[in-house]
Amino acid sequence: MDKRDIGVFDSGIGGISVLKKIIKFLPNENIMYFGDTKNIPYGEKTKKEIQELSERIVKFFILNNCKVIVIACNTATIAALDMLKSLYKIPIIGIIDSGVEAVSLNGYEEISVLGTPFTIESKEHLNKIKIRNKKMKIDTISCRKLCPMIEEGWEKFENRYEVLDEYMSHIPKTSDALLLACTHYPFLIKDIQKRFKGTIIDPGEECAKELFKVLKKKDILSDKKDKGKIEFYVTGDKKGFKEKIEEFLGTHIDDVYEVNI
Repeated sequence: MDKRDIGVFDSGIGGISVLKKIIKFLPNENIMYFGDTKNIPYGEKTKKEIQELSERIVKFFILNNCKVIVIACNTATIAALDMLKSLYKIPIIGIIDSGVEAVSLNGYEEISVLGTPFTIESKEHLNKIKIRNKKMKIDTISCRKLCPMIEEGWEKFENRYEVLDEYMSHIPKTSDALLLACTHYPFLIKDIQKRFKGTIIDPGEECAKELFKVLKKKDILSDKKDKGKIEFYVTGDKKGFKEKIEEFLGTHIDDVYEVNI
């Protein structure tokens, strides 16, 4: 029985959308969730800055004896995954390939991708999808404001629907599917569904499936029967973070720990 924790991190609350899927597929695993809330948004930082922040978090997980790490952030995956894999032996899973896999499996003719400026400017999704399907038409939309607004509290902004409408207006009506290339965006899933009639793809589920495969291959799955424990760590405000994740997960959280790394 491997009781060690799975480490999951994001720049803030966005990765909770991935955590929710992991809990669904792997309910008996112990998990440490890390939100780098002091340094959000990652999407407006340089590659070097994101790499430095991501490496600090990975070191934190390793010090706490985690058995695998999930980068539940598109921006951090693009900027730091390859670097981190080259530096550390611990298995590390990113979210990008999960989104690409979800798109590629369904044979769409045209899709749109919503993401942070860093994610969209990297063309990571576009290039990886094109390798799988050269004929697929891909439209990308850079959303500078969404992630910070969701992190601060979507309902606080009176102009939230105007901002969302502006981004959604750039999605062609011919798009078969919309890939949410930021783990914060599933928090807006109901609002997005009202504005897009095609298929909405949340890569979190494919990421959870990939995590299961890695744990099984490495023979480090937990075989305990009781529910796994989940601990939450942040670098910024604990209270606001706790309120948001309780609302999104629909369950009480005992505590959130503030750390300085």
